[in-house]
Amino acid sequence: MINRKISLIIYCLLPVFIYHCSDELSNNSSENPIYGCTDSSSPNYDSTATQDDGSCIYCNIDTTYTKVISGTAGYDIIQSIDCSFIICGIDGSKTMLLKINEAGDEFWSRSYSEISGEHWGNAVNSTSDGGYIIGGKQNIIKTDSTGLMEWYFKLSYSINHYVEDVIETSEGDYVVVGGVGGDPLTPHNQKGKAFILRMSEGGDVQWVQRYGTSNTPANSFWGVVQADDGGFVLAGNKLPSRTFEWYDKFWVVKTDFGGNIEWSHELGGNYWDEAQDIVKLSDDSYVVAGKKSLSKTNINLWIMRISASGSILWQSNHGGGNNDTGTALTITDNEAVAVATGYSRGSSGSSFSYRVWGIDADSGQLLWNKIHGGNQEDEAYGVAEGYDNGFMVIGRSYSFGSERVNWLVKTDSLGRVGN
Repeated sequence: MINRKISLIIYCLLPVFIYHCSDELSNNSSENPIYGCTDSSSPNYDSTATQDDGSCIYCNIDTTYTKVISGTAGYDIIQSIDCSFIICGIDGSKTMLLKINEAGDEFWSRSYSEISGEHWGNAVNSTSDGGYIIGGKQNIIKTDSTGLMEWYFKLSYSINHYVEDVIETSEGDYVVVGGVGGDPLTPHNQKGKAFILRMSEGGDVQWVQRYGTSNTPANSFWGVVQADDGGFVLAGNKLPSRTFEWYDKFWVVKTDFGGNIEWSHELGGNYWDEAQDIVKLSDDSYVVAGKKSLSKTNINLWIMRISASGSILWQSNHGGGNNDTGTALTITDNEAVAVATGYSRGSSGSSFSYRVWGIDADSGQLLWNKIHGGNQEDEAYGVAEGYDNGFMVIGRSYSFGSERVNWLVKTDSLGRVGN
């Protein structure tokens, strides 16, 4: 009988207890909210957040602008996560890595002072663990997703090997390309050669291959992508002879997975012809951009598309001034437009300005081109597509500060800034 009374009392009080606890939890939730982005359509949506703090990120901000940002020069730019961009370059005398949003506002900036001497970042690419791999001078730097250095490796050969580009391969290791310093004068197995090197995580070199005319200086690879068959396609310049020491060729090389050459193009005339950057398309073809000398006083952007087997599908050159040099390249998401950037001037002795070209990726036809800059030297070295179909262009400028600055230009889809 007593047990039945106790059970009846508990049964009657249970709803009151549940209601009271529920009310307490509700009060605690409002008193101690979890702040974050509560909009599920945002790329940084936080499912645990109970109160929105205004941190939601939205892509496709339709805007154009120019802006001086951190650093003294920007040499490469890529898209990152959360509608952001990663830029590498130099700040003073040290390699810089910078993360910005679509408006050019800074999330963070890193400078790797723990690496001795002067150094800079020529190239940056994303890695499969969410971090970044940077190449420049003789260094390869691996960072986490916030730009903090995880490790670095210096190419400590007896003759300096200068890094121009680095990528993570489909196997998770790295391929590094660039050029070896020194003038060989007579045939030499390293001096003046272009190189491709494969290395493991942390800097264990698996193999290195060096190519170029044996007695000429300044052969170099400037860009690399991985082919569908596991090999690599490289863009660079090759000096064919000491007779005309600085007159080089527009050089595109396909290697196997071990760096052995399968096919090669050495293109151009008797003056300065160089391939500076390369992008891969979904059909395993490649767009390569650089410069073509029509004469000693007339240099144009040179751009071409090459099939996986090495056939040149189209080539075209574009300019109109005294010097129109392409330094960097990107392809739009739909692969319809190849966008090259670089620098241009109208006459010998005048100042360079940023130049951006839009090229039909199917035909090589010029769709549009725009010039941006001030009245001093301004040279663009990196370009990435924006989230609004415009383009982010970075480089170095003497027009917008008392010293050299890292100048960012955000254009619309036709390379324009403003109306």
